[in-house]
Amino acid sequence: MDKQLSKLKEQISKIEELEATKNWGPEFQLWKTKTEKLVSEIFGEEGLRLFKQQQTRTTSYIDPGYNTRQYEKELGNRKKILEGLLDDFEEESSSDDTASNSVDVLKEVWQKESAIKENLLPTNEVKVLHAALMSHLESILNDDSLPSLRFKKMKAGKPITWWSAEGSGYPIGNPWERFQPFLDLLEQHEAEKTIKNRLKVEGLFVESRSQGDDLHLLIGKRDGSAEKAHIIIDGKTGEIRVEDNQQEPTELISRVEAILTLPSGKKIKTTREAIEEISES
Repeated sequence: MDKQLSKLKEQISKIEELEATKNWGPEFQLWKTKTEKLVSEIFGEEGLRLFKQQQTRTTSYIDPGYNTRQYEKELGNRKKILEGLLDDFEEESSSDDTASNSVDVLKEVWQKESAIKENLLPTNEVKVLHAALMSHLESILNDDSLPSLRFKKMKAGKPITWWSAEGSGYPIGNPWERFQPFLDLLEQHEAEKTIKNRLKVEGLFVESRSQGDDLHLLIGKRDGSAEKAHIIIDGKTGEIRVEDNQQEPTELISRVEAILTLPSGKKIKTTREAIEEISES
């Protein structure tokens, strides 16, 4: 893949040279054919479709200057699409390790959830696990997004203290209460990212909006149609709902429902299922 990315960057660098060649001439045709092959291999059918959409639709038989402007405009648009696809790809690739760490932290907490709730783990072990959770949240929630602002506010509250019952080495009180609020925040953050990535792979675009503790995902097609689907990720219960106010499910709603359904027929209904099932499917 690194070799293909290098070749694509080389193709992007050749666009400036193409401006000095004959409009849509042999040099351009050879460049386009090679670039389309790379785009298809790296970004799939959706990326190739976006790249092909930049083809000039109108030319003039009497105004060569108009054709030159159209040619240069097409080259500029193709360059923007290639750079945009490349930026998105590199951004997602750079976040792979972070995403893996998120799932690892979550799974470790989930595996020990019952033991924590029943106060069966020594104080030191619980503190280490909680510190890992907090450290990871600090590494990913460090911007001005609503989840980040919520995290900052939660940290600014009453300091978390760990007291062991005298002589036992186990925490006083229920330690899970110190995990739950932060765990809910991380689950919602990771579920949103997991679902958005899956929808983008299917050629859909997603906008995120927050309302209270809930996260709303507005999904649409990239063809500019007005139809939208709506997913709500409940911030308190972790429930994932696909809102459908139509008497008959629209094509887009049905498509989103299918994306949230596993090959086994099981429908993803919680943030935990989204992270465990979709991210690994």
